[in-house]
This record gives sequence, structure tokens and C-alpha cells, in this order.
Amino acid sequence: MKKVLYMLILFPASIFAQQNVQMNREWGLEYERQLNLIHSSHSSSVNTNDTIGKSNISHQFAKADSVSDVDLSCFKPYITKSKFSSKDKSKGTYLYRKFREESFVVVNDTADKFRLNIDPLFNFQFGIDRADTTGEKLYTNTRGFMVRGGIGNKFAFETSFYENQSTFPRYLDSYIATTTKLFPQPVNTNENYAVIPGQGRSKPFKKNGYDYAMASGYVSYTPNKYFNFQIGNGKNFIGDGYRSLLLSDNAFNYPYARITTTYKNIQYTNLYTSFMNLTDGGVTTPAHVERLFQKKVGSFQLLSMNFFKRLQVGLFQGMIWEAADSTNHQHVNFNTFDPVIGVNTLNYGLHNTNNIVLGATIKIKFTNSISIFGQGMLDDVNIKNDRGDKVNKYGYQIGIKYFDLFTIKNLHLQLEYISVRPYSYSSTNPEQSYTHYNQSLAHPLGANFYEAVGFINYRFNNFFVELKGNYAVKGADSLNFNFGSNVFKSDNAYPISQNMENVQTTQGLKTTIVTEDIHIGYLLNKSSNFNIVFGVSNRTDQTDRKTNNTQWVYVGVRTSLTNLYYDF
Repeated sequence: MKKVLYMLILFPASIFAQQNVQMNREWGLEYERQLNLIHSSHSSSVNTNDTIGKSNISHQFAKADSVSDVDLSCFKPYITKSKFSSKDKSKGTYLYRKFREESFVVVNDTADKFRLNIDPLFNFQFGIDRADTTGEKLYTNTRGFMVRGGIGNKFAFETSFYENQSTFPRYLDSYIATTTKLFPQPVNTNENYAVIPGQGRSKPFKKNGYDYAMASGYVSYTPNKYFNFQIGNGKNFIGDGYRSLLLSDNAFNYPYARITTTYKNIQYTNLYTSFMNLTDGGVTTPAHVERLFQKKVGSFQLLSMNFFKRLQVGLFQGMIWEAADSTNHQHVNFNTFDPVIGVNTLNYGLHNTNNIVLGATIKIKFTNSISIFGQGMLDDVNIKNDRGDKVNKYGYQIGIKYFDLFTIKNLHLQLEYISVRPYSYSSTNPEQSYTHYNQSLAHPLGANFYEAVGFINYRFNNFFVELKGNYAVKGADSLNFNFGSNVFKSDNAYPISQNMENVQTTQGLKTTIVTEDIHIGYLLNKSSNFNIVFGVSNRTDQTDRKTNNTQWVYVGVRTSLTNLYYDF
């Protein structure tokens, strides 16, 4: 084995600098359609002139590559051969190219050893909630930038920054308010811990607004075609669906190190992260100094295997290690960095101070257009039948993708169903929950729910439309009793009347959430996904006590590169 590794490092073959594909779902549909081709699971047979090369998507990954653009794993962001916007005077005047075709700043040295693209990022969105009798105007004012580059044929890098001011519909205001109360806080503290979904802490802005910022970036090193190493600050996602039960991009950015190993039709990914609870964990903070927040380390492994050109199977292990104690001491040992999947599960077991989540993924390609996918998640199980049904904590997802529905080009359908048992992802010690920055690392609803999600997307030239529907039922907490929905509460705190042998999904205050969203838009610049959009989003959450309605009408001018989850 050592000789093999020695050969791979000293005698690299087909080296290309590799960069990450942006994770925005709608923008990446054409890329996903290419990966769904049956032959894309074998690295020697990708047609570089197929669908992607003819589509109107970003220069960043506008053409499939025979080395990197193969469907070997559902770990995202996908890693692809570096592709950058270039100057092409044949496409029109300077102003036209900058507005419609290429990055705002393009730098290529004469020897093609250094490439640099710089783009402005923005989201100027305005709207109103027609169900809100106060008539409050809703807006998002985002300004930022993105820098992408490559050095030689081994290094690539990217950095971005967003500065935002927003007002939101009432249901999001209510959610944001709850994020300040998830952990005990010092008495008489004036600090604000309100978290904007997926976008970090905020401070008050004007009367009802929020001011918040987000930075991300990474450096990628590819020594040969077998390995890619990255360090960065950002998000990751595991799965083929819109939701993930293993690791999603729902929470805020975090520091990480990622190692991707590829050999033939097998890809193995190790991810090491630094997460944070918005509490000091008992650490004393000096006067006039911003509080230190409690950190916890995460380690994740995904082994993806591909068979018969049509079947992809993945095995997953995720682990949240013991959080820092009241002296701010981080409990990190050698096992934290053990790269072999399954070893830490055997060492510690599922019912341990460290929070371990196991999982599996599957995708079957029936045709070049149709595939089914699924996930299974296991947080704990009552093997000895001595701890009650409460500890049977698991979830599953099943879905289907149909590209070019009814042979209509660029008409895509996606459907999925998710169910998660009560108390999943939680821990006896709430600080060990499967969370980061006061949000779930998996599904935004936490646990104790089931949900159906559907998408229809269509694109004609630069025009696009999306219809999305969510139907979810969750069992919310009631009368201060923990029925298993809030992953920040101890899984050892439950109602005295709880029947330990009959724990049911959606137990508690049954809440039905229905969301419908339709938007239409026009793509102006494919390099940064600069587009204009008009949409309507209707949301209803209903219990036997009350009903809340939202009718959000919005129009925006934006660069859409990330996923923002407001549908919960």
C-alpha cells in the first residue's frame, strides 16, 4: 500500500487544478443532468461535447471534463477541473461582454500560469407580505464580491463576501427570535445571538430589519488525479436530493479541511470541521471583550462506490466530538482524525458522549433522464431493548429525478419524501447536538417530522421558471414539554407521560406547513448567474389552535450562487 501511495504522489498523471462547483440548486441543474448520464459513472467515457457544453450555464463549468466531471459521489460541492471566464472579443463590445458574457475582471497571463476572475455579488430584492395587515415592506440589500483564480495546474482558490440588510416576513422573524434562546446565556447580557437562516448572526437594523454578513473561501491543491486537498470556510452537502439527512448547507459557514481520494470508480472523502455553539459553555469572558463561543470538532467520512454504470452506493459516518469545557479546553485526541470510516463507531458506539450519526446513500440510474435516490440515517438504536423506543432515532429519504420530462428539453422534475424520528440528532448534553451556529446540520425542521418536496424547472434560452411545493407535518413542543422536534434539547428530557415503548413521528403539537413558490426570471450573465426574477411564495402553518398565513410577493435583481432555505 505504501508503494502505491508513493507512486501516486511522485508520478502524477493528468494533473489539473480543481475548483468547486457553486451549490445553488437551480443553477446547477444542467450540470446535474450531465452527471445523470449513465456513462458518467465511469471516468473514461464522459463525452465532453454533450449536454453541458451546449447549455447556457456558467463558464466556470460549462463543459464536462473527462477526468473530473464524473458521477462518483454525492458529496458537494462537486469538484471539477478549473474553468475560468476568458476574454472573447468576438462576442461583442466590451460593455456587452461584461454585462452578458464574462466576469467583470478577467486576468490571464501570457503563459496561462495564472488566471483570475472577479465578479460583483448582489441581491436587490423588494416585496410585500400581502397577508400582513401592517403593510411592512420586505427587502434584501446585498452587496459583495467573488474572486476565483488558479495558479499553475495544481492550485485553485476562491473567496467571497456578502454584506446584507434585510426585513423578512413574520414567520421568519419568529424563527430568528427563537435562535437566541437555544443555550443558557449570562444574566443581563445585551449581546444579540439572532441567526439569519444559513447566513450567520445579525444585529438590529432600523426598526424591524437585520444587518448581517457572510464570508467564505477555500484553497484547493491537486497533486495528481487521485487526490484533492482543500482548506476553507464554507458549507458542504451530502446527498442527491434537495434535503440531506446526513450533512446539509442549512447552517452557517464553518472552517473545514477536505481530503478527496479517487481511484477508478470509488471516491472517498474525509471532512474535518470546527463548529460552534453560540454560548460560552461556562467560560468567563473578561469585561469589554466579545464573548468566546463554545467550539466543537466534527469529522465526517463518505465512501462512494459505483457499480454497473447505473448504481451508486455511499456509506457515511459523522461525528460531533465533545465540546470545549468551562475552561475552554477542546477535547481532541488522535481518534478525531482517524480517516477510516467505521472505526470510531466501533470504538465509541452510538450511545456515547460524542454524537455519532451513521448513514447510507443510494442512486440508481434507470435511463439517461431518470434516476431514483435515497438516504438512510441512524443516530441511535435500542439494540438490547432496555432503553425504550425513544432511542430508536433514525430517518430516511427517497426521491426521483426526471430530466427532460416527456422528452421536452430543459424541463426537469424532482420529487422526494423525508421522515425523521423524534429526538434524532439530539444528545443527552445539548451542547453535543448535531448542530452548528444555532442551526441544524441536517434538515431545517430538525426532527420529529415528515415532508414531501417537489420541483418543476423549465428553461428556454435565457428565460427560466421554477415551481416548488413543500408539505410537512411536524410534532412541535407544547407546554414546555420536549416531544423530540427541537434538536437543541436533551434527548433525556421528555414528558413524564411519554410512553417509552410507543414514540411516534409527529407526536406533540401537530403542525402542518404548506409552502408553494413560483418564480420566473431571465438570466443576464452566466458567469455569476446574474438574473432578474419575479416570484410569489405562499406559506401556511396550521395547528388545532391557530393558523398563520404568508403571501410573499417579490421581485429581485441578483447573483444566485448559494442555497437559502426559507421553506420550513
